[in-house]
Amino acid sequence: MRHLNYRPAHNFKRVMAYLIDILPIQMGLYFVCMFYFEISPIMDTHAPPSVATSTLIIRTAITCGTLLIWIFYCIAGELSPWRGTLGKKIMGISVKSTTGRRLTFGQILGRNMSKILSAIPCYLGFIAAIFVHGNRAWHDSLSKTAVVERS
Repeated sequence: MRHLNYRPAHNFKRVMAYLIDILPIQMGLYFVCMFYFEISPIMDTHAPPSVATSTLIIRTAITCGTLLIWIFYCIAGELSPWRGTLGKKIMGISVKSTTGRRLTFGQILGRNMSKILSAIPCYLGFIAAIFVHGNRAWHDSLSKTAVVERS
C-alpha cells in the first residue's frame, strides 16, 4: 500500500458536506420555479401532456441549474482561505493539492469542471471515492487534489 502525505476525509463527511451545500441551492431553484414560473417540478399523474412536458422541462432546468450554481460555488469556496465550501468547513474537511502545495487556479477550475465528467455516468466518478486508495473521486484524480481532514 502506498503512503499518502495527507489524511483523506471520511466519505460520510464528504457526503454530508455535499448535502449541506446542495440542498439550499436545489430548494431555492425549486421555489423560484414554483413562484416565478408557476410550474411545479412535481409531476401530477393525471396532468395533461402539455403540463407533463412543462414539468419535465422544469425538472431538467432545476437539475442543470443546481449543478452549474454548485460548481461556481465550489470554485469560489476553494479559492477562499477555507479551501472548501461552507459544507466542508462545517464538516472539518478541505481541498488540497496532493503535492502538498497550495491549490492553483487551474487545479480548482479543472477539479470543478471535471465534476461534470464524474456525474455523467450515473455519478460513478463520485462513488469511486469509496473504493479508491486515498478516497479520491475522478475529479480529484484528474486535478491532482484530495479532500482531506482539516489540520
